[in-house]
Parts: sequence; structure tokens; C-alpha cells
Amino acid sequence: MTTRARLTARLDAAERARGAFRMAFRTPAGRTFTLDIGDVLAIALDCLQWLHDDTADQPRGRIVEQLASADLDANEQGLIGQTAILAAQQALGVRP
Repeated sequence: MTTRARLTARLDAAERARGAFRMAFRTPAGRTFTLDIGDVLAIALDCLQWLHDDTADQPRGRIVEQLASADLDANEQGLIGQTAILAAQQALGVRP
């Protein structure tokens, strides 16, 4: 195996490993982006807590904005993705 082939194999393995802990989202314009699953879950929980707790701080930030801009497609997202998108939209006042 050549050096180039070994490096290609290592790169493929690293990309597969990194992708295992990421969720893909798509905007209505067709742009795709990925977020770390831990970030998605943390933001979803923060948004849900804010929705049900009058004393909680309103979630803000890049990840909340990205999730709120994602296209809600039941066939692609699954329960976690749909919940995160809807919670972020509610936190930012975006109508689904």
C-alpha cells in the first residue's frame, strides 16, 4: 500500500468517526449543516426548559439560530432533530 493510499484510508476513518456523533440538518434554501449531537441535545434541553420555566434564561447563540433555521422534515430528522428544531424556533419566536 502506498503512502497516499494509507493517508486516504486514515482520512476516511477519521471522517467516519467524526460523523458518528453529528446530526445533519437542511435549511429551506437547501444548504446543509451538521452539529455535534451533544450540542443539539444541550440546546434542545435549554430551549425546552425555557419554554416551561418562567425563571430560566432565554437561550441564544449560533446553534439555537442554526437549529431554528433548519427545515422540519419528518422523514429526515427523527424525534431528536424535530424536537430540537421546534424548541429552537419557539425560543427565537420563529413560526414553524
